[in-house]
Amino acid sequence: MKGKVLSLGAAALLAGGAFLLSGQTASSNAQDLLGVSFVDNVKPYLEFRPRYEYVDVDNSSNKEANALTIRTKIGVKIGTVLGVNGLSAVLEAIDVSALVDDYSPQKSNYETVLDPDNTRITQAYVAYSLGNYTFVAGRKYVIIDDHRFIGTIGWRQMPQSFGVLAVAGKPIPGLDFLLAGIYERKFIVDGGNIDWKLDKMPIVLDVNYKVVPQLRVKGFAYLLTDIHNTYGVKASGAIDLGGIKVSYLGEYAKQTDPYQKDNASTKPDIDTDYYRLKVGASSMGFFGNIMYTYFGDAGGKNAGFSVPLATNHKFDGWADVLLLGAANGFYYGMKEWCISAGYKNPAIGKIMVAYLKFDSDKNPGIGKSIGSEIDALYAKKLTKRLSFLAKAAWYNADNGYCIGSTCNATTAKGTKDVTKYWLQLDYKY
Repeated sequence: MKGKVLSLGAAALLAGGAFLLSGQTASSNAQDLLGVSFVDNVKPYLEFRPRYEYVDVDNSSNKEANALTIRTKIGVKIGTVLGVNGLSAVLEAIDVSALVDDYSPQKSNYETVLDPDNTRITQAYVAYSLGNYTFVAGRKYVIIDDHRFIGTIGWRQMPQSFGVLAVAGKPIPGLDFLLAGIYERKFIVDGGNIDWKLDKMPIVLDVNYKVVPQLRVKGFAYLLTDIHNTYGVKASGAIDLGGIKVSYLGEYAKQTDPYQKDNASTKPDIDTDYYRLKVGASSMGFFGNIMYTYFGDAGGKNAGFSVPLATNHKFDGWADVLLLGAANGFYYGMKEWCISAGYKNPAIGKIMVAYLKFDSDKNPGIGKSIGSEIDALYAKKLTKRLSFLAKAAWYNADNGYCIGSTCNATTAKGTKDVTKYWLQLDYKY
């Protein structure tokens, strides 16, 4: 652990130069002769995030997991590169180390916590801004809206990032877009990393238009090589009703065969759809939401609707029992109700409780009820830089779900009760 942190610190010193010691960038003799500084406006940043996670799966042959891990993030934002106005860069590294490692994959015969020891360059990209447009090349975090289709999975200690060639812009007032090609995916664990050839990159197109302050519409196409193509539309907004803020969201997507294959031997056969409806209200610190999500079934083809690049922990229960279905497709579909409520106040913190109910859309032969879950959270900002979080999830299993056409007690996932607890501190500088 100590050696890893020292290595990360050395990397940041190299990236930030003497700024970390004196608050200024250093200039070499060669740079003086050229009259150009290699980097300028350098801003380092640092994060320490220790977390304890407990996992208990009912009637499991594995031991309960007890994981105490720490995430150390060191990064530097370079405002100007080579003296070129508009040319910037970001370099970031994260180390994840286990202080208590009674969990899989660190040890066998324990329940799983997907935070194994790992060190990685999480971001390394250059960006060039010209007018209302920005061009990006390199590895970076990509967040589309609320992470439902593409996100960072930032809850895990090692986040997800992508190698991208992208352009984002605002050609006219109210309209913005993102067009990106993805040449690599760095998953939360190395076993999920993927590389694509440049001529077969997944393509991301996201176009948003603010019609009025209360309404924002978007169209999107996520063409994922080897997996599927997703085309969709979304409308969202919020209305202030004299002290009560009402928010809404409606989203629909259609999923078809991928336009291209690279790593796959054959192209998957996909034809399914998805929609999500959400209404929320907030007033005087109190808030509540109700959301319905529908994942279409496979319809006799290869897979049901899936969101393999999303931050699924945020949506489908913090116990993560439904992760495999969301990432690979629920063969018989999935219908999810989520009702949440809470209170947020800077002096007290944030308190939230959610109830989720999961059902298969089509009858899988084992019963439609997948299970239900209760999630609870307390979060508080202790100081300007330090925050605290306590979180828990209780999944109550019923029949479970299947990601393949053969569905029985042996192949079904999510057939055991799961309890998880977390305690976390987060220091950012």
